[in-house]
Amino acid sequence: MSDMIELSEPVEDGHLVRDEIRRISKGVHARRVATSRVMMMLCGVALLVAAVPLVFLIAELVKNGLPEINKAFFTAEPQTPTLIAPNATGGISNAIIGSIALNLYASVLAVPLGVLVGIHLAETDSKLASSLRVIAQTMAGAPSILMGLFAFSFIVHDLNIGFSALAGSFALAVLMLPVIIITTEIAVRNVPNSLREAGLALGAKSHKVSLRIVLPTALSGIVTGVILAVSRAVGETAPVLLTIAGGYINQWRLLDPVSALPLSIFANSKSQWPSQRAQVWGTALVLVAFIFLLSLTARIWASRKQQIRN
Repeated sequence: MSDMIELSEPVEDGHLVRDEIRRISKGVHARRVATSRVMMMLCGVALLVAAVPLVFLIAELVKNGLPEINKAFFTAEPQTPTLIAPNATGGISNAIIGSIALNLYASVLAVPLGVLVGIHLAETDSKLASSLRVIAQTMAGAPSILMGLFAFSFIVHDLNIGFSALAGSFALAVLMLPVIIITTEIAVRNVPNSLREAGLALGAKSHKVSLRIVLPTALSGIVTGVILAVSRAVGETAPVLLTIAGGYINQWRLLDPVSALPLSIFANSKSQWPSQRAQVWGTALVLVAFIFLLSLTARIWASRKQQIRN
């Protein structure tokens, strides 16, 4: 009988320990749930605080910019108002064509180099790769006006090419490079190692595996990064302000001065004519819509590619 009593005591102690563990775990779970709800509420408040000025800004852009937009706004060249015709501002076709040309030339310069460097950073761990990674991360956080000063000093002054689309596209390409490099490295690193190992096991060389297996798999992330880099470059004012000189005609030649949407906004905002200052709202609305479409395209592309992969 005493042996049975001695055997039953540990069982009772085990029940007490389990009950205590359950009680403590319930208390911890309740605290975690409460903390999670508080944090979610704070995130909602922060999102609301951030969204309010954005909504007001978009509403102000639509309110003041939409009346300025018509067919001539997109197709006509800009004009200087006079006392006889104070509202003769023309359109922004030169700025639209110039922005498209600048970003096209910048993409040709930045995309191949940025993708190659990003692949190199993802596939190797050399000292050169570490140095390039630090440089790219530093450039990504540098003010954009530094890119404009560098392009002005190197292209406009040292090479004596002058204010041109080449100088502006070079500045934008330098601005786009770190974004493309970083996103490409992340996209390539996210490719499963099993795909690399399978290619190497079949006898393929490492560079063949990178080009024919890794790169196509990471293509959606790379394209998303390129589109986001372009959308960032479209709205930059400081680099183009120091390099392209502007102009009133539709121009896209590489060695000639061109205009751009940010430069048009900057120039017209200082005008003494109210009609030109009013046109700034329409130009800003077009620029915001263009950047929004580029960002939306990148998000849709990434989500569809992710669905196909899954």
